[in-house]
Amino acid sequence: MSAAVQSLKPLEKLPEGLDAWVHRAQSLLRRRPGQARLLRREAERCSRRCSELAGLDASALARMLTDGQDCARRDPLELKGGLLDSLAAVGQLAKRQLGLQPYPVQFMGALALHRGWVAEMATGEGKTLTVALAATLVAWSGRPCHVVTANDYLAERDAHSMRWLYEACGLRVAAVHAQVPPEARAGHYAADVVYVTPKELLADYLRDQLAAASGADPQWQGFQCWLSGARGSSAAGRTLVRGLHAAIVDEADSVLIDEAVTPLILSTRRPSRGLGDAAVVIARLAASLQPETDYRVRARTRAIELDSGALDSLEHIASDLPPVWRPAPRREQLLRQALQVRHYFRAGHEYLVDDGKVVLLDELTGRMAVGRTLTAGMHQAVEARESVEVTDPNESMCQMSSQAFFRGFARLSGTSGTVAEAASELWQVYRLPVMRIPTHRPRQAVTRPARFMLSQRSKWQAVADEVRDAHMQGRAVLVGVRSVESSSVLCEVLRGQHLPVTVLNAIHHAEEAAIVAQAGEPGRITIATNMAGRGTDIQLAPLLARCGGLHVIIAEVNDSARIDRQLAGRCGRQGDPGSVSAYLSLEDALAVRYLPRWVRPVLGLLGEAPARWKPAVVCTAFRWAQRRAEADAFQRRLSVLRHDEWAASALPFARGERE
Repeated sequence: MSAAVQSLKPLEKLPEGLDAWVHRAQSLLRRRPGQARLLRREAERCSRRCSELAGLDASALARMLTDGQDCARRDPLELKGGLLDSLAAVGQLAKRQLGLQPYPVQFMGALALHRGWVAEMATGEGKTLTVALAATLVAWSGRPCHVVTANDYLAERDAHSMRWLYEACGLRVAAVHAQVPPEARAGHYAADVVYVTPKELLADYLRDQLAAASGADPQWQGFQCWLSGARGSSAAGRTLVRGLHAAIVDEADSVLIDEAVTPLILSTRRPSRGLGDAAVVIARLAASLQPETDYRVRARTRAIELDSGALDSLEHIASDLPPVWRPAPRREQLLRQALQVRHYFRAGHEYLVDDGKVVLLDELTGRMAVGRTLTAGMHQAVEARESVEVTDPNESMCQMSSQAFFRGFARLSGTSGTVAEAASELWQVYRLPVMRIPTHRPRQAVTRPARFMLSQRSKWQAVADEVRDAHMQGRAVLVGVRSVESSSVLCEVLRGQHLPVTVLNAIHHAEEAAIVAQAGEPGRITIATNMAGRGTDIQLAPLLARCGGLHVIIAEVNDSARIDRQLAGRCGRQGDPGSVSAYLSLEDALAVRYLPRWVRPVLGLLGEAPARWKPAVVCTAFRWAQRRAEADAFQRRLSVLRHDEWAASALPFARGERE
């Protein structure tokens, strides 16, 4: 039976009415300019102290670090008044161990994280080191610190790159990702600092809760396995997540906002009589029906309304369905799902067929979500459409939303390059204030006016022309697209012009590190899905600055302007030169779904309008579409949160009935 597992801290309801006004006023008070000025002054003092410590020998610095650790255990927040000195000592150690001298803005970011803020730091400002400085202070308290990253690649990369710093501070660091086997996870979670993705952390936490709910003592299970000589099983029987003490969320807007649309569900396979055969029959029927004749499509909500033509055809083939799927409500639901799949689930966009299996693609990262499935028969509808083996559906055992989980942490903070737009929601849901951290050097990147095309075909050609021009100048080019299919189409167009192209998408994810390492070389052309939008630090070759730096092309705008800003942030890091351009089309997924029907013909008439008017009008329309998309996403997240509140209030009654 499905169950909603509650977090360790009681779930508080969102404030309403007058309380909501007071709540927002508190947010403005926390974000007042004086707070940033105070933190900036402390960071500058910390930076000066770090420079003064350069004259200390290794033993004296080690004693200072030991004293800081002792103070942190007794006073985790202010370290008995020695917070700045301890942070400066860790910064000096980073210079000696890693060759990285923290900038004042990095100390400012670390202080913001330590005090429970979400720090907005631009790309290339050194968020990885900033997070490590703050995580060290947390782990010194003796409690585990979870550094939550956007994907497995970043978790493993950051844990490896910061390992020498942590070990020199007397701490153990580990990474938990999808490739870590179950029997090794308890050992990884036992580290002082654990780099982990939100899905892995929440899933392992739910597994612990399921084990506890079953009445089995994990320690007793491990002892039994040891007595029986079952190798590799004792670790699997141990509790994994050592409590929800502290979490530092890297790419906070992605983890706490974008990925919070759907809860994480732990499930198990449940045989369903005749579902596979029914899905195949319904898929054939769906392929024969015509939109607007047999059924109607609601693009914004992705709803399907069956008309008489579809209902008559469905009744005609009812005898071909297995008996359990013949009743009208059940067969109509299967047909709606099959039609939704035909219109809104496309290979290379939402999923891939890999080795005869349907593998979903993460919409936010562009990576393959191995092991994840769609619920309520949708996954079987996709499999039937692709003519692969139709698997049994999953039955939910327990679930929890990101909102409920992260609100359960005693200490929560985060950082991202694009979080200011989400400041209101972060405070409303997580009570997290946002602070903008200034850049170490002024940003030099140039943003060009957006270009508008009527069709995808003309847009790809215009993008290819711009790529060719930048390539001839010797510049490196990064082109951002939204899907595997789009990356393949653009790749063919560029190769048709005899241009060397490298593609980074879910199919080529194994080469991600090598592709990113080479993306800043002169003449390099890289096409990437959103895999290159989070945590990617493209280092420019020395000669590239003379040519104008990295040129970023946003070839397909996203539903959220924050994601576009993430991609644009790949260039212009640390004062490097660079440029950004964007291309818009009436056939973009954003325009098709979120622009009203009357707007698209009007924009079509602007194809011959004077150039000085077109960019402003078109950009306004597309920004309107993004706001509608962001509003829909917020409502979906809000409904998830309301469900959490309902479950929290209903659970005591459910427990009383069972007792």
